Amino acid sequence: MQTGAGAVINALKPSRGESIAIFGAGSVGLSAIMAARIAGCATIIAIDKNAGRLGIAAELGATLTINTQVEDALAAIRAATKGRGVHYSVECTGVPAVLRQAVDSLRACGVCASLGVAGHQAEVQLHMNGFLFGKTLRGVTEGNSVPQRFIPQLIDWWRDGTFPFDRLVSYFSLAQLNEAAAACASGLAIKAIVQPPHTG
Repeated sequence: MQTGAGAVINALKPSRGESIAIFGAGSVGLSAIMAARIAGCATIIAIDKNAGRLGIAAELGATLTINTQVEDALAAIRAATKGRGVHYSVECTGVPAVLRQAVDSLRACGVCASLGVAGHQAEVQLHMNGFLFGKTLRGVTEGNSVPQRFIPQLIDWWRDGTFPFDRLVSYFSLAQLNEAAAACASGLAIKAIVQPPHTG
């Protein structure tokens, strides 16, 4: 939770009314969406290929969802921002092609935070001239957080209802292991917790 939320709150620090695109609507991306709402972003765009996860993203604060199974993400972002692009983007998938999209989605002087973990040999190609317009790509680990301070802040936000991270958690018994896997694959569950039977 602190990875996605911290990337927005601690690293990007958007101003109220600015725009942000979150690439990947898993637990990290959804945490970033909730943090963007707390920060007061006016346009919060969630991009994923899983319709179930996009539905949750809309419930948690995304003002626009883009299903990459049926839409071109960059075209949809440009349409939503009248061709300018977003102030900030967050890449949560670890897929090089998606990181390229996250950078390309930025407007002039925009900033992309890269959070997704890729294989050790993964490389990405970027459009060099795009950086001439002041774009920034930065890596962020664990949300640039000091856990002793930031985790209590997340809990305070949860208590006041603005950071409902419990919405991302689903519980299954050990006998429901297959159901847990299916729920994650469908997007109905984000973080499945399988509980072994209690022993006395």
